Amino acid sequence: MSQLHERVRDARQRAGLSQGELARQAGVHPTYISHVESGRRSLGDDALTRIAQILGVPAAFLRDGEAAPGYRSAQDALVEARGLVRAGDARAAVQVLDVVDVSELDVDGAARVGLAYAEALDVAGDLDASIDVLERVCTKLLEAHRYQQGAYAAMRIVMALTEAADLHRAVGRGEELLALLPPEVMATDEVVRLESTIIWAYIARGDVTYARYRGSRLLERTRAHGSRRALSSVHWNLAFVDEALGQPDSALAQLEAAIALAGEDEVDRDLPRLRLDRAFLLVAVEPPRPQEALADLDAARTALEISESQVELARAASVRSRAWLQLGDSEAAARYAVEAVDLLRDGVRRDAASAHEVLGDALLAQMSPTEAVKEYRSAADLLDMIASGRSAATLWRRIGDRLRVAGDDDERVAEAYSRALAAAGIRGTLPPLSRGRS
Repeated sequence: MSQLHERVRDARQRAGLSQGELARQAGVHPTYISHVESGRRSLGDDALTRIAQILGVPAAFLRDGEAAPGYRSAQDALVEARGLVRAGDARAAVQVLDVVDVSELDVDGAARVGLAYAEALDVAGDLDASIDVLERVCTKLLEAHRYQQGAYAAMRIVMALTEAADLHRAVGRGEELLALLPPEVMATDEVVRLESTIIWAYIARGDVTYARYRGSRLLERTRAHGSRRALSSVHWNLAFVDEALGQPDSALAQLEAAIALAGEDEVDRDLPRLRLDRAFLLVAVEPPRPQEALADLDAARTALEISESQVELARAASVRSRAWLQLGDSEAAARYAVEAVDLLRDGVRRDAASAHEVLGDALLAQMSPTEAVKEYRSAADLLDMIASGRSAATLWRRIGDRLRVAGDDDERVAEAYSRALAAAGIRGTLPPLSRGRS
């Protein structure tokens, strides 16, 4: 718990004011501010109100800090909301956080509530509302010169837009927010991770060559000035550049570097997600390595469950399904695929289309082509709501392949291939394909 003098000093510095500037604006002698910040004097009610207004923080925060009633109420709401999300009732968590009064909180306290609110909306399936909340949080943080925290919120915005497959907006908004940050914070972990996430959005959009160039430059800068964690983030995103370029072995090497740099202190943060991504690549390489993929998923299981991210849990289930299918156990593959589909029933995401696709694969392996076609068509329906780009084009191509193998109508197969071309920016349509044609 900070003391009054510490809160005044911290708020003044964050506002970019000297003691003399604050004194002039508040109409007090400069030594008065100096004595307050050293703890030798307190603040009367009138002076506290004036100084709080100048510093842009609630008077209750300056006076009582996190012991203020507004802070205690917000903290109770955060604890309750996290419990509700953990119990699988994200919509109730949204309702709890929706009524929190952030007017009595400083910008950092309000940001904590806002980020939790955005996460609850995301888990509840309302990704658009989640993005709107993140935008407001990011704007407030940047206006208050909390540049590193603002960069973190900006990274969340880019991630959410990419998950929603709004790829042009993800790239454009990410670049806009990055340009608002001052040079002195560009080597910090949060800003490097923001730029790495923007590179990920470029990859998803199909700008792989530019993503490689941008990533290589970021890698050089981060090696010279960044932390191990920041460097891990760059290698992480470069793995997906290499994967998009058809270089799976290089992609795995990038992930190995990222995992080595993450270190054991990241066990509850990045390391489980890195293992999840490595498992994804291990079932995609030729020849696939499903046993290693399952080992990675087992190592990451507990931390992923604690993180409560529906997207990551669904992705892990999808990868497990693919691994078991490669091992010849279609029953286990179907079970995990159903789990992935159930986790992503709310909202529209690329991962939901992939979950239906992998369930179709499992059903096809169980000699249930009619049911498999239903799942592939569900994936296609979701893809109809996803913006164009490399990821959409790749998924449409795979759906076309699956529909053809499952024996769906030639017209639907041809339409899927045509959609793949359109998503990749290639005009024209394909003629109907003859069944059995490769």
